[in-house]
Amino acid sequence: MKIIFAGLALVLLALTLPAGSKWLVALTALAWGTAAFGNVAGLQLYVVSQAKARVPHAVDVASGLNIAAFNVSIAGGAGLGGLVVERLGLMATPWVGALIVLAAWLLTAWSGRLDAVDDESMPIAADRI
Repeated sequence: MKIIFAGLALVLLALTLPAGSKWLVALTALAWGTAAFGNVAGLQLYVVSQAKARVPHAVDVASGLNIAAFNVSIAGGAGLGGLVVERLGLMATPWVGALIVLAAWLLTAWSGRLDAVDDESMPIAADRI
């Protein structure tokens, strides 16, 4: 996940470079779409596996909440993007997006550390939940 987020941040930053060439913009947008949707399956798998390990009877709820979070993020991103365009201009959106992806990368790294600490401690038994 960290590799995908790092790639997405780099593609977003690179999006400002080919602005004068329609073909380079199209290729960069293709890379952007690939990187942007490359994390969806991984995040869904992570959420479902965490739910199975911790609250097996709530896997469907966890999966649904994950998809709902994606949809809320899409709406929030559209709103934030509109504000960025209005206040900073269209060419500011790639680097603002890259900063947001950097925050996602940091959260992913933190989550990985929490999982590593949790794996070292005693496993959570289903009867303790």
